[in-house]
Amino acid sequence: MSGIPIVRIEGLTKRFGEFAAVDAVSLEIPRNAFFALLGPSGCGKTTLLRMLAGFEQPSEGRILIDGEEMAGVPPNRRPVNMVFQSYAVFPHMTVAENVAYGLKVTGVPRPEIERRVGEALRMVRLSGFERRRPDQLSGGQKQRVALARALVKRPKLLLLDEPLSALDRKLREEMQLELVRLQHEVGITFVIVTHDQGEALSMATHVAVMNQGRVLQISDPRTLYEQPRSRFVADFIGQVNVFEARRVAAGDGELRLAVDGIGELALPDERPPEKVVAVAVRPEKMRVSAVPPEEGRVTIAGRVGQIAYFGDHSRVFVEARGRRLVCIRHNRSRREEPSFREGDPCYLSFRPEDAILLSS
Repeated sequence: MSGIPIVRIEGLTKRFGEFAAVDAVSLEIPRNAFFALLGPSGCGKTTLLRMLAGFEQPSEGRILIDGEEMAGVPPNRRPVNMVFQSYAVFPHMTVAENVAYGLKVTGVPRPEIERRVGEALRMVRLSGFERRRPDQLSGGQKQRVALARALVKRPKLLLLDEPLSALDRKLREEMQLELVRLQHEVGITFVIVTHDQGEALSMATHVAVMNQGRVLQISDPRTLYEQPRSRFVADFIGQVNVFEARRVAAGDGELRLAVDGIGELALPDERPPEKVVAVAVRPEKMRVSAVPPEEGRVTIAGRVGQIAYFGDHSRVFVEARGRRLVCIRHNRSRREEPSFREGDPCYLSFRPEDAILLSS
């Protein structure tokens, strides 16, 4: 059974009037994965999650969870549980009562409820908080209560709808690590909806990037970042410098491109897409220097437009050939004097093998 996906989605479409919020999506979610649905607001990711939960019904297509067709199966009979963005913790109940609620309404015996509530609170590190009420808890603690309430029912699939968006940055980063730990510990599949690229890349084992109701690419985080297939994915996942390009020739292990703002560029012909429309280079792959770099690097002359300091690194924006490019420089010392000032002439360069080929 381990090789069979826990979720199979086939041709799933959801229309609201003439608008297709989810448009012919097909994908599989492996067992025990931490799967992220990533995309901008309005891309259809939450609608897709709600169809998995049973809160929305598909216009077309089907959903199978653990091999079982979900058509006509109400939310309370699906092997899933959902943690909402607002946590939806009952304010008049204690922590223990909140976690126990789903078990009580399904008639689980009291001794079993007490045992499973204690187990769930230990998993989310809230042992000792049983008698507290939500107004005595921090935002992070409320989120843990919501997680415990979902996990206590032992679902095959845990759905998380932007669960960290209400937390401040430091707590959000701490909870990212907690969710990864929790997923490893309980060994069930997590599906998270997020618009935060860093959140998806740092937590998920698989990421599906969505836009305008469609899934554009599903990959592990490293592949998604290093080898995006399209201009949208490259631009949405982190910063990127994009140059329009067209194929000139290919052969003998080499692909030759005419690249806007660079000229002709020869790249290793290992995985050229059928139709190259652009070349992308990540800012950390770019090097900025006051003198021309060594031979073998692709070089672009320009002037420093702006320098943004971020503590451990700076982003150097360079005006070159009518475009604005960005390079990341790591700051090795706080006392290090900046080697560039706005308006200084400079050279941006990158290795040909660091170029990413985009086909759409």
